[in-house]
Amino acid sequence: MDQTAIVIVDTTGAIRFWSKGAESAFGHSEEVALGSTLDLIVPDEFREAHWQGFHRAIAVGSAATEGKEITLPVHTSDGGIENSAGKLTLLRRGDKSIVGVMVIFG
Repeated sequence: MDQTAIVIVDTTGAIRFWSKGAESAFGHSEEVALGSTLDLIVPDEFREAHWQGFHRAIAVGSAATEGKEITLPVHTSDGGIENSAGKLTLLRRGDKSIVGVMVIFG
């Protein structure tokens, strides 16, 4: 990866921030990514488990993988699947309510 890939989504899983590093790493342009759901980069065979975990984390306000380096399969624009190391952070307001999720790859 040339740059750090940062992806931020809201509580529905819609992409709200897509860094130049994400564009470079995964091949999807910012124009395509913004507003798309994470289905853009979550491979088909992992989607059901991904969305179950995503919605659970949003509902309970925590994720077992938060702050830990994890390897995630990412669907790239060329149709390939690449394993990418990243760290997940739940984004919280002052009252601890979740407003989104950020993953920093790299």
